[in-house]
Amino acid sequence: MVAETLEIANRIKAIRKKNGWRLHDLSKMTGISVATLSKLENGKTKLNFSTVNKLAQGIGVAVTDLTSPDLEHTSDATMTLGGGGVVFETRDVDYEVLCADHAGGNQGYAKLSVKSRALDPNLPWHRHPGKEFIYVLKGMLVLHTEDRAPITLKRGDSLLFDSSIGHHYVNASRSETELLLSLSLQGYSNVIDTLREF
Repeated sequence: MVAETLEIANRIKAIRKKNGWRLHDLSKMTGISVATLSKLENGKTKLNFSTVNKLAQGIGVAVTDLTSPDLEHTSDATMTLGGGGVVFETRDVDYEVLCADHAGGNQGYAKLSVKSRALDPNLPWHRHPGKEFIYVLKGMLVLHTEDRAPITLKRGDSLLFDSSIGHHYVNASRSETELLLSLSLQGYSNVIDTLREF
């Protein structure tokens, strides 16, 4: 387990113990299985973006309280230096969350590196309330959704779609495919409290 994941797992465990919650209680609050929570606390599984967001929402804290508790929250402007965002790795996409310390607002931002080269039928669909905007920075993307034919986007192309519909990103380029992502925070209180089903 990487150091950052271990630090987050330790913060979650500390919050759980401080509140007198059992793993079963935390499971009910977050929708994450007791087995996964136990593995997380014992350093036997990687922490992904979806899990961090589910944990934060379930226990009622901002994701930055788990990932970057020393960030100074601002309401007027914020900046993320290149490569300085909180990074989450999943099987199909790596996410670097941008401007996560911005308090309030109704948008979330991330830079995505798409790793999947084909649609994996065993991978659950990504979905979350609201709208998602993507802009292709590099490479070629195929967006698969539950309700329509795949959409191919090249460098410079953009798309806004209903992110409550199941979706997956696939890298259709010979090299890297990178995206800039902006999504509405419908139903969330903080810029990083969404992106929850990735």
